[in-house]
Amino acid sequence: MTVAELLITPTLKNLKLISGFYGVHREISTVTVIDTPDGFQWLTGNEVVITTTYALEKTEEAFCNFITSIIVKGASALIVKTDRYLKVIPENAKKLCDEKNFPLIYCPESYAFADIINPTLSSIISKQEAQLRKANNIHKSFLELAINDCRIQEILQTLSTLIKVPTAYVDTVFHKVYFSDTSNENTILLNTMSYKQILTYFKEHYKYIEVANKKQFFGFIIILDSNISEPTTDLEPNPEFDSHVYHTALEYASIVIILRMQILVSNHMIEEKYRSSFVGDLVLNNVKTLTEIETRAHLYGWDFSAGGFIVIIDINNFKKYYLKELSSKEGRQLQNYVNYIFDTSIQYMHATFPSAHYYSQSDYISFLIGEKLSSVVQEKLKNVFHQIQYALEVTVPFTVSMGVGTYIENIIDIHHSYEQARQVIQAVYQTHQFNRITFYDQIGLYKLLFSVAYNKEAIEFCDKYVQPLREYDIQHHANLIETIQAIVNCGWNLKAASDALYLHYNSVKYRFQKICEILDMDLRNPEKHTEVELALKLFFLQKESRY
Repeated sequence: MTVAELLITPTLKNLKLISGFYGVHREISTVTVIDTPDGFQWLTGNEVVITTTYALEKTEEAFCNFITSIIVKGASALIVKTDRYLKVIPENAKKLCDEKNFPLIYCPESYAFADIINPTLSSIISKQEAQLRKANNIHKSFLELAINDCRIQEILQTLSTLIKVPTAYVDTVFHKVYFSDTSNENTILLNTMSYKQILTYFKEHYKYIEVANKKQFFGFIIILDSNISEPTTDLEPNPEFDSHVYHTALEYASIVIILRMQILVSNHMIEEKYRSSFVGDLVLNNVKTLTEIETRAHLYGWDFSAGGFIVIIDINNFKKYYLKELSSKEGRQLQNYVNYIFDTSIQYMHATFPSAHYYSQSDYISFLIGEKLSSVVQEKLKNVFHQIQYALEVTVPFTVSMGVGTYIENIIDIHHSYEQARQVIQAVYQTHQFNRITFYDQIGLYKLLFSVAYNKEAIEFCDKYVQPLREYDIQHHANLIETIQAIVNCGWNLKAASDALYLHYNSVKYRFQKICEILDMDLRNPEKHTEVELALKLFFLQKESRY
């Protein structure tokens, strides 16, 4: 009960509030009598203190110090029996209680302690009993919702019935908004807004509570009280409403929503896993019949009748980090970067191509887009790639490249577009043209090289010029292949290559002479340059599968 409720108790009508009027909302947990100077030390908070002032010094200062002491200990009010030991309550004491909003109550001498204690404790116990009954009903209501796996809207309807206010839930995981009452004027207004607009509007105009466990944030429960003009997380109800019921209902609603969200997230992850697995089977040519494709696509409501093409978003030079010895913290940080890059890519790709489906690997993610690769679509791809670049540049220490395969009319052959997109990414690494979008038709000579890279003649040609250098590198822990590649990239300029390799010019010159010696040819002769360059290109194309 509160101090205000104590003062209107019929058997205590002669109690009179003389100071601290703004503190009557204070909660009371019990009543205690203090008639010793140090009795305040045993207070635990929310007590109504009764005193005759018998043990206090008969000075205004002593009485004010006593009041200060019980305020510090968290007392709810002070009842003073006057006319016996304290004839008049000092004005300084009244002023102090007004300043602290601490109720100071006059009690007639005729009242025995039991006359105050018994009805007060009886009221407290009765109120606690009523609150327990209400809490039990709240518990049963939400437990039933949890057991029956009810929808979030049903949870909100139960909550609103209990707290007498319309509510909403903003799901920040799946970007959805639910309402307890779709006919409410607030709901009608909010239904005209986008998710982002609603999220901003809610937090600016209504009370709200965050819905989260220790590991994950799920969203907000919004209290759609039209009387609230300022945003706040102070969820105190209107004074006439039972605060205990209000907070208990909100707590249980939050718990049940968390349980429901965990199920939704888990189901979504399982479904995404199977969807991604299906896309993986398509691009890796693991599905051999059109009937199987159509059957599995039907399960997810997908339509591949228009064919499609593959887009790969690759995290540039990411694999080299796994060649290092990483601490568990560094490993988690790398994975967080990957997750952020993939999530960002999915978000922007789906915004532009809503029907796109994806399949992720350790350092790249593939998208199957079920439409023709027209000039308009190419422009869309360029725009979405720039959006992804912009979103990533201030958040992760990696750039990404986008490789686009050609359009395939029959979905059963979509793996060809995937191979082309992979070849684009390989060409990007060969030419060091990272952080850009490249279409298969733009990789020029590499289209020819990919078509012949694994022919017997191509392998023999590559081995003639590169294999001796590779064997020397392995045997002597040298870097001759890296050196000759840098020289080629720098137009056969040794000085430029030494700068690129961060080596002294004489070191690069020595390595170049060693390369000429091992290959038994004078590479200062420009006629040999084309052969070596072509052999290096073939080597790096073959490297992933041959070595």
